[in-house]
Amino acid sequence: MGIKRKKPIEPLVYKTRIKVIGIGGGGSSIVSEIALEVKNASFVAVNTDRQALKEVSGKVKRFQLGQKLTHGLGTGMNPALGEQVARDEKEKIKKLLEEQDFCILISCLGGGTGTGASPVFAEISNELKNITLGIFILPFEFEGKKKMGIAHASLEKLKPNLNALVIIPNEKIFQIIDKKTPLKDAFSAINKFLAEGLEGLIGMIYHSGLINIDFADLKTVLEGRGALAYLNAVEMKSSSQIEDVAGKILSNPLYPYSPQEAAGVLFNIDGGLNLSMQEIEEIGKTISNFIRPQGRVAFGVTRGQPGKIKITLLANGCKWDKWEIELPKAPQPETLKSSEEEKPKKVKKPSQKFKPGKKVKIKVKQPVLDLNEIFQKEEKKMLAKERKFDIPAFLRRKSS
Repeated sequence: MGIKRKKPIEPLVYKTRIKVIGIGGGGSSIVSEIALEVKNASFVAVNTDRQALKEVSGKVKRFQLGQKLTHGLGTGMNPALGEQVARDEKEKIKKLLEEQDFCILISCLGGGTGTGASPVFAEISNELKNITLGIFILPFEFEGKKKMGIAHASLEKLKPNLNALVIIPNEKIFQIIDKKTPLKDAFSAINKFLAEGLEGLIGMIYHSGLINIDFADLKTVLEGRGALAYLNAVEMKSSSQIEDVAGKILSNPLYPYSPQEAAGVLFNIDGGLNLSMQEIEEIGKTISNFIRPQGRVAFGVTRGQPGKIKITLLANGCKWDKWEIELPKAPQPETLKSSEEEKPKKVKKPSQKFKPGKKVKIKVKQPVLDLNEIFQKEEKKMLAKERKFDIPAFLRRKSS
């Protein structure tokens, strides 16, 4: 009877803990749809509106805020109230974000809960030392400058506590859909785009391949605070499309900026068994030649897409020249002016009209005398008068 040998115990592979959190009505709706497509992450929908939370997907955990303040209703487009309900339940949020490696916050800015509560979530996640990426949707231009200003004010609060921010203006949706597209389908187009990007990003962290990308690589690329990030994923069925797809991965109509000036780039090529070295080299060269020479590049190669090739790219440290123009600062409170400042200054009209060739006399005002000098002169005059009136009449006649 042979001796049975025990199989060697393989070391446990640490799995990166990833949580995707949709904050507010818009963010919860996006996460609800993404959760149906993306694996290897937990999903949470955060809102004050109890009725809206009932509509999210069953794969998403519901997290209600502000029961005492809003009584299960929304925040009425009031970001200050959104921030208050989050701060009041800071310990509850802390428990939600604890023991996470990578947090992704998703919100539509310009309203109440998402705009006000998102900076509080980012602040707590930063305190817990989580790597945190924010994905934010900006209002349509027709919603007005005030709403855009509110969105920008929220971004300014978010930046110090996030490793990176992905920003997509709602206005850009018209670049990928027909204007006659139903509203629900239009928003689904953005949700699908985000789902593909996050699926590729999370997949490259979790899946082992010929060349691995792990969480340490992600941390390196997302190093720092408040940088502008670019996340995109493109898929193709034929190797003949490589040149076209490599170009599409670097340019997406939903973004108002590109990864060209990025400080760090992470990309993964996911293909079948027939993926050749030439194809990998062609994609790699296209990406590395596009970004600035000083940019750091890390890449991976996996084989989870039989019969097709998928490229996922995350770039951090991008530049957006029109940042201040497209995102106006929130309106500042007006300072009270004195009644004298409010009165319009009278402009003296010239006494004579100027005609070419005519000599014009210009009166120059004498410099104002020192007040002490004026008082001294007046005092001498008064004393002289007093002395004259005090002298007896017979002496005045004698002296004269």
